[in-house]
Amino acid sequence: MTLEVFKKLPLGGVDRRAIVPALAERGLNTARAKLADERKIVALAGATIPKDVAVIILGGSNGITRGLAVQLVFGEHASVFCVHLDSEKMQIGPHHATAISEAAAAEGLTARFFNADATKPDTITQVIDAIKADPRGFRAVHFINGIAAGATKRYAEHGPTQVKDLDVSFDMVLQTPDFSDPVNIRKVGLVDVEVATDVDIERTNKFMGTSSMLWAGPLAEAGLLSENESIIAFCDYDYPPDDPVYAMGPLAGAKKLQRETMLQIMARYHVKTVRLCYPAVATTALGAIPGGLLMFGMTAQVLHERGQFKGIALLSVDAMNIFKPGFNAGELRLDGAYQAALPEFYARRDALTSNDLPGAFSRLYR
Repeated sequence: MTLEVFKKLPLGGVDRRAIVPALAERGLNTARAKLADERKIVALAGATIPKDVAVIILGGSNGITRGLAVQLVFGEHASVFCVHLDSEKMQIGPHHATAISEAAAAEGLTARFFNADATKPDTITQVIDAIKADPRGFRAVHFINGIAAGATKRYAEHGPTQVKDLDVSFDMVLQTPDFSDPVNIRKVGLVDVEVATDVDIERTNKFMGTSSMLWAGPLAEAGLLSENESIIAFCDYDYPPDDPVYAMGPLAGAKKLQRETMLQIMARYHVKTVRLCYPAVATTALGAIPGGLLMFGMTAQVLHERGQFKGIALLSVDAMNIFKPGFNAGELRLDGAYQAALPEFYARRDALTSNDLPGAFSRLYR
């Protein structure tokens, strides 16, 4: 069967003119409701973070890093400082930040959010100054880099291509793919993967490749990196070596740079460095990654069938293992079940046609 080629649009093609009033009317209440639901899952996971050690997260307003912020603040009672970059009018992130910070303040907990470019020296200085000035007297920090700002394209030597993907409706307010209703899975087809420009490559390397080093130096100079105690982590995705998007473009180059940066930071500052290896999860970013919606949807279906599916909240609980005594590994695999499901995913992906919709994703429907 010949597959239709369709254009992959941000947020599943949501009318951008409708986003601003929708967020203004429902954004904060939606963020508060989501936080309330997630806090039913949050529980003390046993992370050992002293009261005089803060956690910096690059991200924290959405997706994987938001899950980490929620778990750290409300599960572990850690003091968290998040640096995110969101449009106040067009993105849900600022509403999530408000919902988390106000709930934390009501319980005497610390969750501070800075809506600024995490690669700018002024932003780094602002956050460090805030930590140093905090009356809790923080002597050290842990640091988690979850910046997701890469070009989902291919290097010129590989040329453009097309990959199979799903056309899925997004929740206009939460800005995540909505697999809860079969009518939201509109079609399966092919989407284009473009060739990255030099500007795309440079920007991806800056945000996702070397940004941790931009923070490590100033944190060390401020005396906030404690030898053999501070953890420098980054959220990673262990893509297949033949992945037509991740493995053949700037995302792969940036991931390689990030891993090299971790080794340099560990050697220079004698701190612990950790890769947090995640499976595909239902985030806003899936709307920009060719093949991403199909990858998440089909692997989630398989994992649900096997009783192994975990959403962001449960993955965040598992991620707390990096803060437990005795954890000295250079990576934490949160994607073990996901990786084991990939052979089945490939078989189903290759066989998938429009005739299989919507039944192929039945375990995702509410």
